[in-house]
Amino acid sequence: MGKIQSNIGLITGMPIGDTVDALMELSAKPREMLEDRTEVLRQEQIAVTELSALLLSVKFVTINLGKQELFEKKEIISSNPDSLSATITGDPPMGTYQFTPLQTVQNQQWLGTGLKSDTDALGGGTLSFRFGNNVQTGVDLEMLNAGEGITRGSIRITDRSGIRSDIDLSTARSIDDVLDAINANAAINVTAIGQGDGIRLIDNTGQSVSNLRVEEVGSGTTAASLGLAGIDVAASMADSADLMRLYDDLDLDLLNDGNGVYKTETLPDIRYTLSDGTTGTIDLSPVAPGSSEVDREKTLGDILTRLNEAEPGKLRFEIAPDGDRLMATDLTTGEQSLKLEAYIENAGDALADLGLDGEAVDGVIMGRRLLGGVKTVLLSNLNGGNGFEQLGMIELTDRSGVSDTVDLSGAETLQDVVDLINAGDVGLMAQINGARNGIELVDTTGEMASNLIVADADGSDSAAQLGIEVDADVDRINSGDMHLQVVSENTRLADYNGGAGVARGSMLITDSNHHRRELRLWDDEVQTIGDLIEAVRQLSIDVYAEINETGDGIRLVDYGDGAGELEVLAGTTSTAWDLHLYRPAENVVIDGQSRKAIDGSITRTIELTDQDSLEDLRQKVNELQGGVHATTFVDGSNRPFRLALVSDQAGKAGELVVDTSGIRFSMEEIVKAQDALLVFGDAANPARNILVSSNTNTFNSVLSGVSIDIEQPSDQPVSLTIGTSDVDIIANISTMVDNYNRFRDHLNNLTYYDPDSNTGSLLSGDSAALRVDVELSQLLSGRMNTDASVQTLAELGVGMKGDGTLSFDESKLKATLATRRDAVADFFTKEESGFAARFHKVVEQIAGQDVSLLAHRFKTLREKIDRNESRIEFLDTRLEDERYRLWLQFYRMELAIGKMQVGLSAIESINPVPPMT
Repeated sequence: MGKIQSNIGLITGMPIGDTVDALMELSAKPREMLEDRTEVLRQEQIAVTELSALLLSVKFVTINLGKQELFEKKEIISSNPDSLSATITGDPPMGTYQFTPLQTVQNQQWLGTGLKSDTDALGGGTLSFRFGNNVQTGVDLEMLNAGEGITRGSIRITDRSGIRSDIDLSTARSIDDVLDAINANAAINVTAIGQGDGIRLIDNTGQSVSNLRVEEVGSGTTAASLGLAGIDVAASMADSADLMRLYDDLDLDLLNDGNGVYKTETLPDIRYTLSDGTTGTIDLSPVAPGSSEVDREKTLGDILTRLNEAEPGKLRFEIAPDGDRLMATDLTTGEQSLKLEAYIENAGDALADLGLDGEAVDGVIMGRRLLGGVKTVLLSNLNGGNGFEQLGMIELTDRSGVSDTVDLSGAETLQDVVDLINAGDVGLMAQINGARNGIELVDTTGEMASNLIVADADGSDSAAQLGIEVDADVDRINSGDMHLQVVSENTRLADYNGGAGVARGSMLITDSNHHRRELRLWDDEVQTIGDLIEAVRQLSIDVYAEINETGDGIRLVDYGDGAGELEVLAGTTSTAWDLHLYRPAENVVIDGQSRKAIDGSITRTIELTDQDSLEDLRQKVNELQGGVHATTFVDGSNRPFRLALVSDQAGKAGELVVDTSGIRFSMEEIVKAQDALLVFGDAANPARNILVSSNTNTFNSVLSGVSIDIEQPSDQPVSLTIGTSDVDIIANISTMVDNYNRFRDHLNNLTYYDPDSNTGSLLSGDSAALRVDVELSQLLSGRMNTDASVQTLAELGVGMKGDGTLSFDESKLKATLATRRDAVADFFTKEESGFAARFHKVVEQIAGQDVSLLAHRFKTLREKIDRNESRIEFLDTRLEDERYRLWLQFYRMELAIGKMQVGLSAIESINPVPPMT
C-alpha cells in the first residue's frame, strides 16, 4: 500500500482513496458505537466520583458534629466591647464576671525646656538615662502591714482651716498613688510625703480653726490600714504609724530595695563561730535529701528556718524588735565572741545581703536595715551596691557664713541623710535632686557673705563619699548620680532593659590568651543575672563576670594577662547587645592592677561637644538604640525648640531615670509611666475587689482561660459573660446542609427523567443511584434513637423538602439548644446510635473506599471501560488491516486492468498479412 502514491487510479481514473474511506466508514460503525458507549461509561464514572466527593464533604462535617467538645465550646460576651474585649484561650469557668477598666498602659515621656534654636551650640556636657528605680520610688502597698497591704477605699482629711475632703484611694497600688491622690486634692491644703516607714501629713494653711484630722469614710478601714486613723492634732504636722516591717512571708527578692539575697548553689554561704568554740557552716541552698535539686528559699521565713537549723539551742536568728533588721544571738557562753563571716570571699554575699556582716556586741549581732522605707533607699544600695564607708560628721556653712556640724553616723537610708542635714542649724535645704538619682543642697539664705561649704569634720570623708563636698561661690551642690544598684544577681533576664528582656541566643567571648567560648543563653537554667554570671565562670577561659561597680550592669574582666584583646562578638541573636556587652574593652584598675574589662552598664550617656546642637543631641540619642526615642518640635513660643524623650517600653517597667544635670537645659516628666489597671469585682466595693495591673493592655492571668484587653478606660463596670457557644454548632449544621444540598442537586440532575419526552439523564434508572437516594433519605428523615430526648433532625430545624434537599431553621436549633443542649449533643455524638456515627456508617457503605456501593460501581465501570478500550484497540488493528487489504485489492485491480489494456493494444496492433499473389 505504501507504493500507491495517488488517490486516483492511474489506469482506471477511479477515486480509490474516497472509495476506501467510504468502505472503511461502514466497517468502523461497530467501533464508533463502542467508543460512544465507552464515553458514556466514562461520564458515569466521573459522575460517581463527583457524587462520592460531595458525599464525603458532608461526612467530614458530621465528623465535627460527632465531637463532644463542639457542644462544650464556650464563648465570651462583653457588655461593652468598646471598653473591654475578651477572647477565650482555654477552658474558663462559665458565669458572669465584672470588671472595670481603669486605665490603659502608658509610655513615660520627658520634655525639655525651650531653646531659641535647634542648631545653635549647646556648649557641651552630658545627658544620661537608664531604666530602673530612682532613689525616691515608692513601695507597693502590698508590702505594708506585714504583707497585708491596705484596705482600698476612701479617707477623709480635714485641714486646720476646717475644710475637709474625701480622698479616693480605691485604685491605689503604691505609696506614690496614695501621696499623689492626697496632694492632688484641691479642696484641702495638705501635703503628704513619705517619711521613713510611714506617711507624714503637713498642713499648709497656717490656720488653727480646726485640728489636722484623718477619719474613715463610712464603715471603711482604709485610714486605719494606712496608719492614719485617729490623727486629730492641733499641729501642722502628723505622722502615720509604722507601715513597713519585716515579716516571715516577705519575698526575698524584695529585700535590699529589690536586689534580694544572693545565695550560692555549690558552696555553703556562712561560716560561724560561737562563744563556746562551736564552729560550723550554713548552706542556704542545700541539695534536697534524695534529690539532685537545690532547695531554694523564697521567703524571709524560709531563710530564718534554715539559719536556725544550724545550731538549735545555741544560735538564734530572728527579726529584731524594731522590725527593720535581723539579729543573731549567741546562746552559749565562753571566751570567744560570736562571729559570722562569708564562707568564701567573693563566692556569694548572702551574709551581707542579710545585713548580718557586722560585729557582735554582748553576743548579739544586730543587723543593718533591710528595707529602705516607703519612699527612700538604703545607703547600702548606693555606690553600686557597695554602700559607703561608715559615715560620720560633716560641717555645713551656708552663704551667710553660719556653720553647723551634722552627725550622719546613724543614717541608714538616703532620707535619713536628708533629714539630718535639714535638722542642722544652717540655711541649707537638702532634697532629692531633679534626676532622682542623688541629693542636692540648696542655700536658702539669699546671701553671699560666704562660699557654700560642705566639708568632712572627722576624717570619715563623708562629704566626699556623698558627692556633696564643696567650697565655692555657688548656691547649690548636686551629688550627681549616687549609683543606686538596679542590677543584682537576682535580676531576671526577662526584666532587663525595661522589660524588653535579653534575647535567648548566644555570644562569643574571647580572652587575652585567644581562648574563645560560646556563651549560650537558651538554656532554661539561665534565668537571672546570677545564673548568667555563673555560666560565664564555667566557660573555662580567663574571664570573670560580676556586677559592675556602678550596680547597673554586668562587667567582664580579663585575668589572662595575654597579648590579645578581651572581646565579645555577637552570636546567633542580639544577646550581647541586650546585655550591653557588645562594646570594646577598656583598661580598669582592680586591686591595684590594670585589667581589660567590658562594662555592660545599662546607663546610656551622651557626650556633647562644645559645638553640638539640640538636633545633634536628638540624633545621638536615637543612634544609641537604648530603648528611648528622641524627637524635637516647635511649640510656637519665643523659645520654641524642645527635645522630647519617650520610653520605648510601656508601663512602669519602662520608667526612666533621666539626668540632665550635665547640660544647659532641664527636662521634666510630662507623662508618667503607668501600667494598665483593671478592677476585678465590684468596683463600688473596693474592699472586696481585686486591682490587677499589666505592662500591656492585655491581661492573660486574671481569669483562667481568658485573654482580656482594655480598649479604653470606663467609669462603669463591664460584664464578661462566659457560656456555651452555639456558633460552631450552627455553622457545622449549616455547612452540613449546604454540602448535602450540593450533593443532592447533583444527584437529582444525574437521575432526572422527563416522561413527556421519554428522555433521561446520565444515571436515570441506575440502581446504585436509586439505592443512594433511598438510604440517605431514610437516614436524614428517620429517627436516630427511640430512647433519646431528641430523635430526628427535624426537631433541630433540619427538614427534608420534596426534591430531597434539606432546609435549616436556625432559630429552631437555638431554641432546642437552649432547653435540651445535652440531648442535642447525645443525638449527634452517641458512639453507636448518634447521627454522626450512623451517617459515617451509611456513607462508608455508599462512598467508602474499596467495598462501598459507589466504589464497587466505579470499579465495575472501570472494568467495562477497560474491556471496551481493549476491544477498540483490537478493532483499530482490524480496521487498519482492512484498509490495507482494500488498497491492495484496488492496486491489484489497476494492475490487472493495466495488463488487459496492454494486451488489447497488442492485439489491435497486429496487421493482417495480405494474401500472396
